[in-house]
Amino acid sequence: AFVFFITLSCTSDKDKNLITKPEKVPELNVLYNNGLNYYKEGKYKNALKLFKKVETRYSFSDLAPRATLMITYIYYQNSDYFNTLKFARKFQTLYPKNQNIAYINFLIAMTFYEQVQIVARDQTYTKAALKEFKGIIKKYPNSKYAKESKLKIDLVKEQLAGKHMYLARFYMEKSKWISAIKRLNIILEEYPETIYTIETLHRLVEIYYKLGNIPLAKKYAATLGHNFNDSDWYKKTYKVVVDQNYKTDTEKTKIKLRNKIKSIFKLSK
Repeated sequence: AFVFFITLSCTSDKDKNLITKPEKVPELNVLYNNGLNYYKEGKYKNALKLFKKVETRYSFSDLAPRATLMITYIYYQNSDYFNTLKFARKFQTLYPKNQNIAYINFLIAMTFYEQVQIVARDQTYTKAALKEFKGIIKKYPNSKYAKESKLKIDLVKEQLAGKHMYLARFYMEKSKWISAIKRLNIILEEYPETIYTIETLHRLVEIYYKLGNIPLAKKYAATLGHNFNDSDWYKKTYKVVVDQNYKTDTEKTKIKLRNKIKSIFKLSK
């Protein structure tokens, strides 16, 4: 019995050493304001830690959505786009009617926009950014973010048109004319206001002349001349048209000459 008592006593002392005292959580305003101070000082890890405590310990308070907003922005500011999206989506789910919801949507769009690759690479983020910017204009047409989204959409469209032009040039180098035409037509149909429209018209003139479809080539040349006659691309197009007409006329002359020679030989027999 004595030994059993000793064992129990030792065990109790050990358990007491393992018990941790509950963390004293500062008051809500103190916690949030300290987080803000850390942010202003550039101590982002400390700021994130405190804002996350506001989220978890005071989840039903008025400062909880503001804490989530700050977390989202800090991650965005530090180019941590994975966590930016994570907390932005969380904000959308928890606070869909919050006054800052339009800004959160804009941050999501910008997160995709910041990850846009050069035209030679995959354009998944570009397409995602375009979708998000369009959504902002539709949902919040009178917000300042809608105006900024319109400007960003123009840049995104330039990027997507550039991708199609990159592929069109590639197909032209491989003499894959139909594939090139498909890409060029996408530019004319979906991105007609981009800087690539002028080059697109010129490329179509080149391709259709190579394919022997002279009327269609001249049609695109006329469109280019009517709308962009001061551009360098029009000068190149004009040169193509003139050279091709010269070649065509030369070929016709050779045919006529052959026919004349043939007729002379026939008469001499």
